[in-house]
Amino acid sequence: MAEIGYGYGSEWHLMRFMARHRNHLEDAIRAAIGNNTGSFYWYDFGFGGTGIATDKERKGLSFLDNPSSLEGYIKGWNTSQSWDAVFRLNDIIYLVEAKAHIAEMSNDGNNGGTSKREIKKFISENLAKQNISINIDHCLGKYYQLANRLATAAFLKNNGINARCLYIYFINGYEKPNDIKNATVKMFVDEINKEKAALGLEGEKLQDLLFHVFIDAKTDTIHNPELQ
Repeated sequence: MAEIGYGYGSEWHLMRFMARHRNHLEDAIRAAIGNNTGSFYWYDFGFGGTGIATDKERKGLSFLDNPSSLEGYIKGWNTSQSWDAVFRLNDIIYLVEAKAHIAEMSNDGNNGGTSKREIKKFISENLAKQNISINIDHCLGKYYQLANRLATAAFLKNNGINARCLYIYFINGYEKPNDIKNATVKMFVDEINKEKAALGLEGEKLQDLLFHVFIDAKTDTIHNPELQ
């Protein structure tokens, strides 16, 4: 787990909104997913982690009662695939990723280690069962996170567990001293479109696997931009 930035960054704002603006956050989520019924259940993090906070984030399938009963999940992800938050609403599990600036949406593009073939197979086969095709040659590239998150939600659905990915974007959410990287709605939307184009997901029906929430970190504004 990366150290939480004091007063800036996606993890800071997500924790802040969960603690101080919970109703506003949940209203924004409801608006994005089109669900106005039911109660949110947020899965707590554990204790005993490293760093100043000593919290243990949710990793892999640790939010399930019996994760070992599901065969076919990438074993290495049990310790490497971490979630910013996980909640359940009306028997649907939402795997949450939060972003506060554009650079958080990509990486250096060298992913998979010695398991590249296994991961590619996992991603392509699980998404295919949800009638979604992906550019498998690019799924280990700079937008690997989105590819493996979508595939994990698809894997859960393929195993009878209703799951979705939910990305929360904090507008004006990165003002580190001497390093301001605030992003606008348009900047996030443009990057989302780049992700989809690189992964070959343009035109794919992702409504059952992926939702986007746009929240202003400084005001009570909820944005609902048009996405391709």
